[in-house]
Amino acid sequence: MNPAEKISDAELEVLKVLWANSTPLSERQIIDALNDDNNWHRATIQTLLRRLCDKGVVEKVKQEIFYYSARVTEDEYARERTSDLLNKVYGGSAKNLVSAMLGSNILSEKDIEDLGDYWKKRKTEK
Repeated sequence: MNPAEKISDAELEVLKVLWANSTPLSERQIIDALNDDNNWHRATIQTLLRRLCDKGVVEKVKQEIFYYSARVTEDEYARERTSDLLNKVYGGSAKNLVSAMLGSNILSEKDIEDLGDYWKKRKTEK
């Protein structure tokens, strides 16, 4: 399964709701959570849930009603997306990705300092 290429922005919003909860959610709970920030119709959310289930990223379980849970963790999704970006845009070069981030002021001074500490720690662990 390669969720990085399959998940639309709208589907990602549904996944974020599922990731934010440790227990499976009913359709009603998902609709309520999404409508805090969006004004989506129930049918739209049902379509998004069906697509996510079809893609194997969300699981639907029947109890008294249907409950939904993510089959892909947020971390797994983020790693897959990062790997996809790295390969598609930077030819697999992490150095080029970091260089681009440093050159475009995406990283704060604190981020750069933290990354430096991370690399020093990682180097001493090897």
